[in-house]
Formats: sequence, structure tokens, C-alpha cells
Amino acid sequence: MKNVTILLVLCLISHTLLAQTPVGRRAAGANPADIQGAIDQFRTDLGGANNGIGNTFTTGRREINWDGVPDAFAQPNNLPPDFFNVNSPRGLVMRAVGEKEETEGFRVSADSDNPTQTATKFADISTSFATQFKAFSEQRVFSYLDHKEIAIRFFVPGTQTIAAVRGFGAVFCDVDMAQVSSIELFQGKKSLGKFYAQPTNAGLSFVGVSFPTAIVTKVIITTGNTPVQVSCGPNPESSTKDMVVLDDFIYGEPQAVQQ
Repeated sequence: MKNVTILLVLCLISHTLLAQTPVGRRAAGANPADIQGAIDQFRTDLGGANNGIGNTFTTGRREINWDGVPDAFAQPNNLPPDFFNVNSPRGLVMRAVGEKEETEGFRVSADSDNPTQTATKFADISTSFATQFKAFSEQRVFSYLDHKEIAIRFFVPGTQTIAAVRGFGAVFCDVDMAQVSSIELFQGKKSLGKFYAQPTNAGLSFVGVSFPTAIVTKVIITTGNTPVQVSCGPNPESSTKDMVVLDDFIYGEPQAVQQ
């Protein structure tokens, strides 16, 4: 009987580990078409439809492409870190790593018809960014100025109810160095793994990781080894500095976490 019990426990452990095995999708290339296939696969992995803005669902996903952000919340203005849970409810809130309540520095680049005539692709910060950063979905991209790490938490959209998602993916712009830019997924304080973006100079990289159930409660994104700074100068990158910004976020529908 004792041996049977041990066998059952081992089977349960094995089943649990198998059930939480991640599915990763990665791609890199010079143009959006080069990563489109991996992104479509990741959407299929998450299952269901793009649920858009507001409401709650039991299946599907949410997407952020930055292009719907109003000019008032785009460069040279800050984006509120809870914009995608309050202004445009999709259950995602950004923070500095370490859970500091910082509200400065989250920036969406300007589009070509903004009222302040701010340059696109953060070229108002450095003219070299105009060609260095390519967008997956034109025109806006995203950066956390003066930081190279972003923590993301999930909530039932439009509420303060803590949530988990089945997976998370992001588009990285201009990854130059291997094993640097990444997404790390967490279940509570437990890391579920760190997954790196492939290098592609002045191109686009995609990383997406999904699980069979909604267990991801936090994601940390690392963008290069040097943050985009408010004052970068005309040629801020070098052979030892890799500055990376972000485009589309895709993640599973946030599901309430049982407390």
C-alpha cells in the first residue's frame, strides 16, 4: 500500500510538471512579416479571440499596440502606468521593478500628426532612433525611459482584483545583443523561466510564452543593457551599449486569482 501511495504521488507530481510546461514562440527579422508567423502561432496558443477593451471573459487574449494612445499621453508626455487598466481597461499595469510607485518615464512615441510636431520613433530624443527603431504595427512604440526593466502585473480589467494570465508575448525593436533582452514570467514569487529575444540589428524580435492554464501573475521585461535616456545625444549606441524599445504586447485574458 505504501508503494502504491508513493507511485500515486509521483504520478501527480509528474502530471503537474507536465501541465505547467511552457510553449515558447520566438522569431526575428528585418521586417514585420518575418515575425508575423510566430505571433500568429502565439495567438493560437492562447486561444480564443482578441477581447479588446473592457468587460471580462473566460477565454481569449488582450493586445496592446500603442497606436490608439491619445497624443496627450504620448511623447513628450508620460503614459500613466495604469492606462491599460483605467483609461483603456485591458487588465495590465506597469511598475518599476521592485514595485516602486513610479509614474514618470513610461513613454509612447509620437505619431506623425501629433499637435506638438514631436518626431516619431523617439527621434526627438536622438535622431538616430528614426532608423534604429522599426515598428511592428505603425507608428508608435514604447519605452520606459531611464530604465531597462519593466514589471507588469495583471488585474481583472477595470478592477483592482489581482489576476493571472495564460501567457505573455512582446515585440522587441532593435535587439543587438544575445542573451540580454528578455521576458521573465512569474507565478507569485516563483520564476517560471526567462526567455530571450533573438538579435536582429535595426529589426524586430518576438518572444511569446504560454501555459495550459492561467498561472502567470507577473512579467519582467528587460530591454537591452542600457536604457533609452531622456538625453541620449546624436549617437547613443556603441559596441557595448544595446538600447531596445518595445512594440506590441499580447497576453492571455486576465483571470481572477483565488486569494
